[in-house]
Amino acid sequence: MDEERMRELSLPINIKPFRMRTEEGWASFLAGEGELRALMEEEDREAVSERLVSRCTELLSPAFADVAFELGHNGEKYELILTPEGDRSRLFQLAYFRQHAPRELLKSWNIKVGRTRSENFGLRIYGQDVALEDVRVWPEKTQNSSLNLKLYCEKLAPLMKENEGQVCNIIYILLDQALGELAAMRYVDRLEVLEAPAERESIPLNHLAGFVARQVDPEGWPRANDPELAGERYTAYEGKPSEEEDWPLRADVYVGVTCCIPLLNGYFQNDDYYMDRLHQDGVVPGFFYYPLDGVDKKDILNLRDQLEQAIEARCGEGIVTFTGGATGTAFGYLDFIAWDLRTLLDAAVEVFAGAPVDWAAFHTLRSNAGSIGLKAEQEA
Repeated sequence: MDEERMRELSLPINIKPFRMRTEEGWASFLAGEGELRALMEEEDREAVSERLVSRCTELLSPAFADVAFELGHNGEKYELILTPEGDRSRLFQLAYFRQHAPRELLKSWNIKVGRTRSENFGLRIYGQDVALEDVRVWPEKTQNSSLNLKLYCEKLAPLMKENEGQVCNIIYILLDQALGELAAMRYVDRLEVLEAPAERESIPLNHLAGFVARQVDPEGWPRANDPELAGERYTAYEGKPSEEEDWPLRADVYVGVTCCIPLLNGYFQNDDYYMDRLHQDGVVPGFFYYPLDGVDKKDILNLRDQLEQAIEARCGEGIVTFTGGATGTAFGYLDFIAWDLRTLLDAAVEVFAGAPVDWAAFHTLRSNAGSIGLKAEQEA
C-alpha cells in the first residue's frame, strides 16, 4: 500500500461526511418523491417496477453508494423501507439516516428501517404456496437472551439437495416476516435449515414471536424492531492481554463492551469489508485511546464515561454515535461511529487537552491503518 493511500485510510477527512450526504440525500428524495408516488399509482405496477427502483436508487444516491430498500403503500401513506440485510453496522447508518428525514416528507411517507412483521405472509415457489405455518421451528434460548434455531419445511425439503441456497434464502425471508427483520438480527445467533425434521417437539414459525415474547425477552420484545435500540444492546467481552514485548494496538485489552460486534471482529481479523462499505458513504468507525498510567482502577470507567459525555457535548448532535469501549493493561479505548469525522476530531482535541491523561490518539477500525495524535505528551 502506498504512503498516500495509507494516509487517506488513517485520516479519512477528505471524503464528504455522511452527515452532509444525509442532508443531500433527503433533499434529493424530497425533490423527486412525487415521481415515485406517481409510478406507484400506475395500474400495471410490474410494468414500471424496474423504473421505480431505478429512480428511487437515483434519488438516494447522494447519501448511499449502494442501499437496499423496498417501496410500498399501507393504505394511508407511502412507505420507504431501508433494509440492513443482516448487517449490524449498516443498521446504525440507516437508523441515523431515518432520524434526519424532513418533517414535510413524513406527511405522505413512513420511513422505516427493516422489514416489519407480517403474520399472514406467504410465498409462491415452484407452483406451491409456502406460509409461515408451513415451517417448523426448534428454538433454543441461549444465555444472553438470544436464540439458536433449527428450521424445517416439508414443502421445500425436496429442493434442498439441488437448490439448498435458494431454500435457505426463502427460509430467511419467512423468518424476517415472522419476527421482523431487526428482531431476527437481534435475537438469532445461529440458524440451521434441516433436510429432515428433528425428533423433539417443534412450533410453527408463526408462533416464534410469541415464544420470544414469553420466554426469551419479555421486557425488550415490544421494541425489538425499533432501530433506535441498535445502540442500546451491548455485548460484554473479555480478552487475554498479549505477553509479547511489541504487541499490536488493542492486544492489551482484557475487558470491554460493544453494541456493534461486526466492526470489532473485522478489526481483529484484519477484514475491512464493513469499513470499506461504510467508508464509501463517508461513515468512519474508529476509537480514541489514551494511557492509563496514573489512573486508579476504580476511576477507569468513570474517566471513559466523562470523555464520551464531554466530546458529545462539545461537537453537538448528529456528529458521532459512541458504541462502547475497552480497558487494557496499558490503554483505555473509546469506540464510536463518526458521521462527521473532522468535527468530531476537533471536539476531541479540545476535550483531551483538559483531560487527566498524558496523551491521546485516534485510530480507525482498520488494523493496518496508522494512528493520529490528538494530544502530545509534554516533556517535564
